[in-house]
Amino acid sequence: MNLRKTVRNILIAIGAVGILIQFIQPVRDNPQIDPAMTIQTQMQVPAEIASLLDRGCKDCHSNATVWPFYSYVAPASWLVSYDVMEGRKHLNFSEWGKYKERKKVQKLSGIYQAVTDKTMPMPKYIPLHPEADFTDAERAALSAWAQKEGERMMGGEAEGVETTE
Repeated sequence: MNLRKTVRNILIAIGAVGILIQFIQPVRDNPQIDPAMTIQTQMQVPAEIASLLDRGCKDCHSNATVWPFYSYVAPASWLVSYDVMEGRKHLNFSEWGKYKERKKVQKLSGIYQAVTDKTMPMPKYIPLHPEADFTDAERAALSAWAQKEGERMMGGEAEGVETTE
């Protein structure tokens, strides 16, 4: 068999697989949001912090995900769906009211840590969503808010929420 025919057959096979995998679509749902259960209703969230949460966190950590075009194209769709599913499992701002108080303090500690360590928003998310890339000042404001809210919930020094002193 000549090389040209082999390459053509390989390209046809790759194309066929590419088309077939489009039929394997993941779940891309946005469960109903009860406004009484959201973090904005349950906590003291200043407008600038709400804006940061909306800009950098809501797509993976709420039931208000905006599904971009590539979330409908396999195999990217599988990765996006998985990331959203995992994000919601770890922290869901739309279901904040369902968490027990201790869990809320742990989540605030996690926000503080992830924003301070720059592990959130996830570095792989930033290239396609540059608006989610927080400045150092925005990270400091979000971290300070999470720490303050954790401390407020604990009636002073929040257990598990790092202090900046």
